[in-house]
Order: sequence, then structure tokens, then C-alpha cells
Amino acid sequence: MASGGGRFDACQNRAEGRFISLNYIRYGADVEIEPGELESFFLIQIPLAGHATIRNGRTTVSSDTRVATILNPDRYTAMRWHAGCEQLLLQIDRGYVAEIAERITETALDPGVRFSPRIDLEQAGTRDWFVKLRAVVRAAEAGAVFAGQDGYQQRHVEESLIVRLLETQPSGISPLLERPVSSTAPAVLKRALAIINERFADPLTLLDIATAAGTTPRTLQLVFQKELGKSPMQCLQDRRLSFARHLLISDGGQRSVGDAAHLSGHRHFGRFSSAYRQRYGEHPRQTLQGAELF
Repeated sequence: MASGGGRFDACQNRAEGRFISLNYIRYGADVEIEPGELESFFLIQIPLAGHATIRNGRTTVSSDTRVATILNPDRYTAMRWHAGCEQLLLQIDRGYVAEIAERITETALDPGVRFSPRIDLEQAGTRDWFVKLRAVVRAAEAGAVFAGQDGYQQRHVEESLIVRLLETQPSGISPLLERPVSSTAPAVLKRALAIINERFADPLTLLDIATAAGTTPRTLQLVFQKELGKSPMQCLQDRRLSFARHLLISDGGQRSVGDAAHLSGHRHFGRFSSAYRQRYGEHPRQTLQGAELF
């Protein structure tokens, strides 16, 4: 719906990919848009000129050339694009984002991904992502990508955009993206970490991890201390805490602290709360109360 005295001068261009589409939209008048829940896709809106006011769920963002937005598909959305606003839009398939997120976190995610709606384009990591996106737009204008292709180049472009977005934009999976080990780490360490990642919710002991990794508890302790500066059980606790934080953030206040503790492998609520507060500087309930931002 258009409002005000401006001329309703609308322009839209679109380039389709496999799971992402690039869009350019301009309005010559103030326009109110109320799509509700997008359901099947995320929508990133990056102002190239002008400004807009975006509400996604309980979060309202004043968006301009320094602040973009990402609309979560399971949150009610209402927008006001002010006269002269021009935006670059990325429409991204929700299932594809969940697939990539599960691959890079090595975790089955339920629920899926929910982002903080405000994207700070002046933050270093996000700025690098935006530079990459502008290069993709230029390639699309030249017909190199987003021109109906379904080959390696198109898949690589889309995957790299989503991976970098997940790495830089705060979301419910951010706690799961810590990478404590390099690709050159000893094989026994990698095997032990794989067991921790796969079975962190089980009541694992040091002997369980060492046996599964094919070594002795003493050797495993020495390898972890040398490579990571912490013990295997400390790494197990870190993994449990990061998964608990993911659950508290991602469920938007729908899951209790007790549920998050249990599902992340904690058997003693008091010790869980103490360890969580020590690591993240807040009580789990405080994280839960702030989950509406996602």
C-alpha cells in the first residue's frame, strides 16, 4: 500500500539461482508492506539508497545503507519502505539454510536457524560478506551466475554465501560454530572430538572417549592438553554448554531451562546453571528472556 504524496514509481529486477534469488526493488513513494510470516524463505534486505523501517517478530529495525535486515520466516513481518528507498534483496530457501547449518555445525538442528534481524554492515565480518555479495551481483549482471545454471559454479557461490552468513550474523547456531581444532591436528584428537560432537548428550566418561578414539585415557589427556590447553572432559562440557545455549536462543522462549539442560547432557541442574553462568556471564534464564531477539 502506498501512502504520502510521492509518485508510486516501482521497479523490480530478479535473477534466479538454485536456492537463492537476487532481487532489486525501488519504490518512489512511501510503501507499507505486511507479508506476515514468509514461511518458506529468509529475506535479506540491503538498502542501496534511502531507508526503511522493518519489524520481524518483536524486533524493529531502522534500516539504511549501514544497517540491513534479515527476515526470519517464522516471525510476523511488517515493513515501511520510505520514498526513494532502493534495496538489494536475497531470497534464500529456508530448508537450504538448515541443511548448510547442520553440515557446518555437525549437529541435527531442531528447531532450525533463526537470525538476529539486524545486520550491521559496518561490522568487519559482515562487511567482508557484503563485499563478496557485491562481487556475486556483478557476476550475475555479466551472466556468469544466477542465469539459470545448475552447475558447480552456481552451487559454490550459493553455498559460500550462506556459510559466511552463518559465520558472521548472530543466530541461534552461533554457539555451535566454535572450532577448537585445526585440520592438521593429530588423528586421535579428531576421533575423540568426533565422539564428543556425536554423543555429548550421553553420560560419557574419559574412558569411554579414549576407548572410542583408540587410545588410553592418559595419552588422550596429554594430546588434548598439548593441542587445546584443556582436558577431554572440559571439551565435553564446552560442547554441552554451547548446545544448551543454542537451544535457549533458538526456541524463542518456548523451551524451559530444564529441558535445555537435560537435552544437552547435563544431569545436575545446579551445576549446569553455575557452569553456564561462568562461561557466558549470565544465567540461562537471562538467555531465555533475550531469545525473542531471534
